Amino acid sequence: MAAILAITGCSPSEGGAGSDSEEDGSPESVDLDISVEDRRAIWLDARTIALDEESSRDRDLELVVGGTQAYPLAPEGVLEAGQVAESQRYAGYQTFTVPESLDPQAALRESLAVVDREDETTEFATGVQAGPVLDDLYASAVETDLGLLWEDGIPTFAVWAPTAHQVELEIYETPESDPTAHEMDYDPATGIWTLQGDSGWDRLYYTYRVEVWHPDSQQTETYSVTDPYSVSLTADSTRSQIVNLDDDDLAPEGWEELVRPEPVDPAAVHIWEVHVRDFSVADNSMPEELRGTYRAFGENESSAVQHLIDLSDAGITHVHLLPTYDIATIPGVDAAESDCDLASFEHDSPEQQECIAEVREQDAYNWGYDPFHFNVPEGSYSTEPEGVERIIEYREMVMALNELDLRVVNDVVYNHTHASGTGEKSVFDRIVPGYYHRYDPEGEIERSTCCENTAPERVMFDKFVVESVELWAEAYQVDGFRFDLMGHHPKENILAVQEALENIAPGILIYGEGWEFGEVENDALFEQASQSNMGGTDIGTFNDRMRDAAHGGGPFDEDPRSQGFGTGLLSQPNAADIDGDEEEQLRELLHAGDLVKMGLVGNLADYSFIASDGQQTTGADLDYNGAPAGYAEQPGETVNYVDAHDNEILFDILAYKLNHEVSGEDRARMQIFNLSLATLSQGSGFYTAGTELMRSKSLDRDSYDSGDWFNAIRWNCGASDEFGPSTNGFGAGLPPAWTTEEKWPYAEETLNAVEAPSCEDIEFSKDRFLEQLRIANSTQAFSLGSAEEVQQRVSFPLSGENETPGVITMVIDMRGLDDAFEEVVVVFNGTDEVVEQSVEDLSGTSLELHPVLQESVDPVFAGAEFDESTGTVTAPARSATVFVSE
Repeated sequence: MAAILAITGCSPSEGGAGSDSEEDGSPESVDLDISVEDRRAIWLDARTIALDEESSRDRDLELVVGGTQAYPLAPEGVLEAGQVAESQRYAGYQTFTVPESLDPQAALRESLAVVDREDETTEFATGVQAGPVLDDLYASAVETDLGLLWEDGIPTFAVWAPTAHQVELEIYETPESDPTAHEMDYDPATGIWTLQGDSGWDRLYYTYRVEVWHPDSQQTETYSVTDPYSVSLTADSTRSQIVNLDDDDLAPEGWEELVRPEPVDPAAVHIWEVHVRDFSVADNSMPEELRGTYRAFGENESSAVQHLIDLSDAGITHVHLLPTYDIATIPGVDAAESDCDLASFEHDSPEQQECIAEVREQDAYNWGYDPFHFNVPEGSYSTEPEGVERIIEYREMVMALNELDLRVVNDVVYNHTHASGTGEKSVFDRIVPGYYHRYDPEGEIERSTCCENTAPERVMFDKFVVESVELWAEAYQVDGFRFDLMGHHPKENILAVQEALENIAPGILIYGEGWEFGEVENDALFEQASQSNMGGTDIGTFNDRMRDAAHGGGPFDEDPRSQGFGTGLLSQPNAADIDGDEEEQLRELLHAGDLVKMGLVGNLADYSFIASDGQQTTGADLDYNGAPAGYAEQPGETVNYVDAHDNEILFDILAYKLNHEVSGEDRARMQIFNLSLATLSQGSGFYTAGTELMRSKSLDRDSYDSGDWFNAIRWNCGASDEFGPSTNGFGAGLPPAWTTEEKWPYAEETLNAVEAPSCEDIEFSKDRFLEQLRIANSTQAFSLGSAEEVQQRVSFPLSGENETPGVITMVIDMRGLDDAFEEVVVVFNGTDEVVEQSVEDLSGTSLELHPVLQESVDPVFAGAEFDESTGTVTAPARSATVFVSE
């Protein structure tokens, strides 16, 4: 977007670029008026500005402040990598010295441009990015507490706004009343404005009235803005509320005595990911007023919580909540609802999604990856979104989950904000314009994350991220954090979070998306918190290698039917693969098996094994789309999964990929077979809520804004209610056009060719998943915890040129450990045939079917056998069969 700055060319008599007044660095008075189309100049520190070589070549440049004062810039040299934090991006830029006569703190409150003037013509002009220089000038601010501070019942307000002309605190008796303004004191050393308030202000409301020059509008703006450090809000988030989180009335009964559940080694963690509304909004056993709220997690007699109890008893350790901070796109009150009778439409109709489209901007549903205020619980999930009730109910939820021996993980999204600029839902950028977000070399805000990318490489946003996580861990007793797009953070920032959490409590879990893409890819700006960089940190990253190998293809393929290790490649071809090149499919299947093996050992870079081509290899040498398949140093640094809230859920993936002739019961077996790759692996296991119930989103590949209709977990199998007669959500209509329209031809075919599972199939799937969890938690074999132990004890004895395609035999030697078993053998059979696997080293041992499988709900395990004389195990189709020796 073009920025307009008051600058024009001037004649030599008015003091041109070569006048005497510039020789000593003194400013020249000017009156200029031109358009500035970009912000290419980078103000690095108090005395250094950098500009790209092409823009600066053969130019006589000045820094024009406020459109009236021009300061000569003296060429200094070329910026080298390592000089400043972002020099990787700006290496090779020409640097210029800012004269001593300029006061940078004063200049940063005004419009800024770097110009080249010749006679009456302005040859060149560009705006200035000031983020780095603010870090340089106000470095001491990082040591100062910000936000709402309390001492002896007296609130003090502190906000960092170094470029503001004026900041006042506005106090409101009620959210709708007119405010009373109070001047704040400014500290030029830190850029912080403060005001000590009055004890009588407790539970009143406030905003900051900020007067600041904004580069987006190219004018001085005056607006009222909420506190980025808010801890309580009005229902519609237009006012911050003055609240002390330590007040007794905000602590539910028993909160002060709450003891965190014992920490769990990351390699032994099993995580169940759920959205607050999805959890209970369709649970008819839940009191209606509590559906979709935090308090639903405390209703122990409900179907949803009873299911949680079953999961906890079987071995789920953590409940991962999709974002629960204040969300920008969910109304606090008066959310819209569709007038359509959605249950009346056909299973493959476009009408359901058309009705949802009409209200989705104003309804009560969104995943929440659009942060508004990071430190306040989302109000729409509370029974009373106005004020402090959401604080109490959030704590009640944490207590309720802890009482089930479940730990709470917050999904945090610091990599972007919902808005920037001068808009009403822009918070950070209205207080310190141009600082908290990341900009490209031309001065456009980066949006590779989908939205307005933040800049955690900036000192004060790094501080904010660390302190925000600390707040959730201390004030809400949160036991884990999942970082959205963690690869867009500097590794240093995430390590600072880790250190802060270690000072609060041991064992607080940290994991995130370590993807590399966008402007930060390949450490372009800083060392990223990416898969390739987080080895050795004990911080987990999601394992896309195992996911893609199990599914086949990738999550963004145009044709969703590509098959893989867990979807019937070669052995059960679908319409897309039935006429494929069998030799090529065999190579794909064997390589997918190697990637799955790497996932089973925690994606360890140094793990050495015989690959399917017969060659000794390591995880780091095994290829995954041109990258190393193995990247972790320890198994707990890998989060293994086959589905998540992103992309299609597992049932829908299988609906596309499995041969349409596969029966409902065998679909349930394939569902659990795929989940077994995460459950029976080293590293953290991760599962989308309801996937154990064969949950479907009717093929929606990105249900972030698809409403309850496509997202709700349907607890009342077979019941005809407002969520329709579907058992699991499959056949709830064509998926939404705004995410999935390009796949409608495949979706329509699939919805008409595949039947929704029966209630018996769903119950069978749930019981089998619980069995697998119990198996995983009956032994240390699937949570050895260290790379050395994994290398020493886990092997794939049949791996190599003669291995059975679509089958993996894994042996775990437990001798010498204090464990229930001496040997654990798992046969992962993704084919549709019973297989025999002969392992010479097992002959003479006394393996038997795992006790849980001896009592399994699946009758196929009755045919599982071990022949001691030959070391041969017989394993049923579409299953992970576990044998043990006690």
